[in-house]
Amino acid sequence: MDKNSRLPASLFLLFLLILFVISRVGYLNLPFYWDEAWSYAVAVLDMHKNGPVILPGDGNPELTRGHPLLFYFLSASWTRVFGTSLVMVHLFSLMISVLLLAAVYFVAADLFDQATAYAATLLFALQSIFLAQSTLLLPEVMLALWSLLTTFAYFRRKWALFAVFSVLLVMTKETGMVLIGMLFLDKILLERIFNKGQRIPTPLLLREIAMMSIPVMVFAVFIILQKIRSGWFLYPEHLDLAILDPHEIINRIRVLLSKLLFLQGRNIFFISALAAFAYGIFNRSIEKHMAHLLLFSAVFIMLYVTFSSVNFFTVRYLLSVFPFFIIPGTWLITVPFKKNWLKATIVCAFALLFGFYALKGSRSEQDTSLGVKNTVLLQKEAVNFAEEMHWQEKSIYTAFLMQYYLSIPDLGYLNNKAHPFTDISNVAGKDYDIYVFCSNEKDPLHEGVKNNSDFLLVKRFERKGAWVEFYKLSPW
Repeated sequence: MDKNSRLPASLFLLFLLILFVISRVGYLNLPFYWDEAWSYAVAVLDMHKNGPVILPGDGNPELTRGHPLLFYFLSASWTRVFGTSLVMVHLFSLMISVLLLAAVYFVAADLFDQATAYAATLLFALQSIFLAQSTLLLPEVMLALWSLLTTFAYFRRKWALFAVFSVLLVMTKETGMVLIGMLFLDKILLERIFNKGQRIPTPLLLREIAMMSIPVMVFAVFIILQKIRSGWFLYPEHLDLAILDPHEIINRIRVLLSKLLFLQGRNIFFISALAAFAYGIFNRSIEKHMAHLLLFSAVFIMLYVTFSSVNFFTVRYLLSVFPFFIIPGTWLITVPFKKNWLKATIVCAFALLFGFYALKGSRSEQDTSLGVKNTVLLQKEAVNFAEEMHWQEKSIYTAFLMQYYLSIPDLGYLNNKAHPFTDISNVAGKDYDIYVFCSNEKDPLHEGVKNNSDFLLVKRFERKGAWVEFYKLSPW
């Protein structure tokens, strides 16, 4: 980047980050939701109370679920300084999101070009999966940040930075090892394919592999300590959720790839990138090092999606591969056009497309959609109604997440934190005073209660497709 371009580039990034932060302010005070509520927020608040810890076995494994503790440690350290209000806790997540956007810009500028940096940062900032998680107390944004920086350090052979970022990666979550495995695959296979005639001297290759082994050794120490102190290498309940059925794995891969490549306007983006790639191959205009980056990104996405399909199945895990889709895709789409006004026009068109889907195109209640705000506010309203009805001592049947919203004051749903609900269960087969059903948690008992004249609908809350219903046995 020459001196004349630094100021406009800095102003662009600063302006984009300011707009991004402003757009997220209304989400900072939302109660904790979904996996954020259970178990991440509960685990962080527990660590805040008992002191931040980083070694396996020092935290509460029932809350941290056997994950590496870096995310919990950093979050709890933040709350120790700034407090545990919803705004301050979510501000920590927003800070990490700002760093991720900045990393997208600088990595794209360094590995691709300046135009790609401008465009990819803007388009990434408009992805619903990123916007939704940007203020949630979840580790995926941090995981994506370390993944991107580790890859940058690897391709630029900045091995000291690689050691730092890769260790942070694997100590944030076990899935970081997928990227480390991909880097070894690149070093052993892909790099050799693209470096024919430029053989790396064996001593240098061995030194590089030794540096790449640092996160592997750190992770090995982590799971060995976990085995010694907790009795297992990886959390048993998570291992029980893994599947080995090839048909189910293939179906999950199909679902995840569909959500990554074809939803919320990304189908047009993906098809455009494919067409641009075909054009570049036909005209032999894609240089060898750029082809290497493109193939690396594609293979990593497939490895990560496959791992996520065997592991616990959730769409939010895709956030780690979004930079590896958006940045190369943006480069492919913009590089054939030489005039800046054409590049700007194309990028603006995609920005409008992604912005439309982010703001208007989804009413999903998952934690990968902006619809999460509507659901959270509706469920808080429902919880406050139950408080006003003085049902704190009543026996209540409800689904998994609502149990925590009603019973844990620190999650942000209760107005009267000193008087939470005490008799809550999701075990069917017995009579309860109150039955609570929510649109974001499908419950097989709901239809039976809804269609049974012995039950009375006390109250229904509904807004933009989200709803909460309260039932009790009819008095007659």
